[in-house]
Amino acid sequence: MRELMRRFRERRASDDQSGFTLVELLVVMSIFMGLLIIVFGIMITMSRQTKDNLARTEATEQVRIGLMQIDRQVRSGNVISDPAAETVTMSGADTYYSLRVYTQTDGVFQCVQWRVVYEAASPFGRLEYRSWKPSWQSTGGVESWRTVARDIVRPASDVVDEDDPTTWPPFFVESSDAENASNAQTIRVTLRVKDEDQSEQSRPAVVTSTLTGRNTIFGYPADTCSPVPAP
Repeated sequence: MRELMRRFRERRASDDQSGFTLVELLVVMSIFMGLLIIVFGIMITMSRQTKDNLARTEATEQVRIGLMQIDRQVRSGNVISDPAAETVTMSGADTYYSLRVYTQTDGVFQCVQWRVVYEAASPFGRLEYRSWKPSWQSTGGVESWRTVARDIVRPASDVVDEDDPTTWPPFFVESSDAENASNAQTIRVTLRVKDEDQSEQSRPAVVTSTLTGRNTIFGYPADTCSPVPAP
């Protein structure tokens, strides 16, 4: 019995001296904390990127739907007014930020107007649309503005340079050799969209296309959609 107790005490004493020292524990804990920081950093970055991608996709989809509708109306357009000649009194938007078309989409002759407008002190604008009958002064038929897309951001400069895509406004006449009888036949539409949920570092998505009115060569009166209803 005494021999067993002696062996037990010797083993316990030996066990008490086994394990890690304080320095070793501190080193291991430091490495573990470093790994945790790296892993959580990667997870946060991936989460932000996923959020940016989802926000970008949703915002871009709205703009693409609007551009498809503009495309149909312009390609069936009889008269396309020059966005450089549009004024705030005509649309409530700045020059180059409004587009007016006399179109016969789906066999319906009507005037349509698109605009990009911004609230005061907000960098994000709205793409809006309305239509009216050419005889609206006597028959009525002016529709209210409808929002098609949101979170439209401005170009890099207010000065339009056809050779610099970063300066392209929402609507402008692109140089073309094609003969036309209206104020404008070929229109460049450029919409930059950035969802408010995207990070500040992420760039806006750009949706752009050149649209040509096939019927503008037939010489419809340029003032068909004038005067314009109050915006």
